[in-house]
Amino acid sequence: MTWTARAQTDTGNGKSGSAGGAESAPPGAPAPAAPGRTPVFVIASPRTRVGKTFLGRLLVDFVRIDRGDPVVFDVNPGGDALADYFPGLARPIDLGDIRGQMAMFDRLIQADGRPKVVDVSHASFERFFAVSEEIGFFREAPRRAIEPIILYAADPHRVAVNAYAELRQRFRGSLLVPVLNEAISKPAKLRRDFPFSRALEVPLLISMLSPMLKAQIERSRYSFADVHRKHPAGIPIGLAFELRAWTRRTFLQFRELELRLLLETLRASLPGLRL
Repeated sequence: MTWTARAQTDTGNGKSGSAGGAESAPPGAPAPAAPGRTPVFVIASPRTRVGKTFLGRLLVDFVRIDRGDPVVFDVNPGGDALADYFPGLARPIDLGDIRGQMAMFDRLIQADGRPKVVDVSHASFERFFAVSEEIGFFREAPRRAIEPIILYAADPHRVAVNAYAELRQRFRGSLLVPVLNEAISKPAKLRRDFPFSRALEVPLLISMLSPMLKAQIERSRYSFADVHRKHPAGIPIGLAFELRAWTRRTFLQFRELELRLLLETLRASLPGLRL
């Protein structure tokens, strides 16, 4: 059944999504998402070892600071996965299990105001987007006040470049944002290979960590949300300051994306207003 058919059935039955609990944001926290729309972040790449799950960790902690725990789905059949960093929060999903697959999409289509994060592994990349296309998820979501955002972990390999171009063709009108990680390749090179056509799709930039700081993070598996609030204990004060500054710069990238989404929503709702 497509999501259009499900929407008609649910409307006729008077069904609606349940509201998720959201914590109040502390001073200086990121701006809220576009009013009345529930964001669904899909983090994906057809390639391994491109910083995709690292990006997922950052995004989940950013959302936790903003509005409390998001709903997290971990579509990683093996290897480093979000469930390893957020046990009890990230739910592993096997796309080969139809019941689990549909339970995930049923949750993603709920406009309950609670952000969703889906970490799609390279092994599940084609299957996830094939199912999404088959059921019309990206087409139906905006009609249900859902804002799907594909965060594409960019890298210079031809497989990644071609897959990005294909997603742009398959999901026209959907928000596809390249994420440029300095640890993977120079941003100038990646910008040429991952073009965008709308201001909403301006690439996000993840700056490079120093080797000592990267090793510290990999050993300890710090929560970036905790680092954002206070200096982490157990590491030298110089590295602690560096990590906190880096985390704030990175979270600012997500905040600016949210602000662009908010601005676009205001433009759409007030067509005569110049912003």
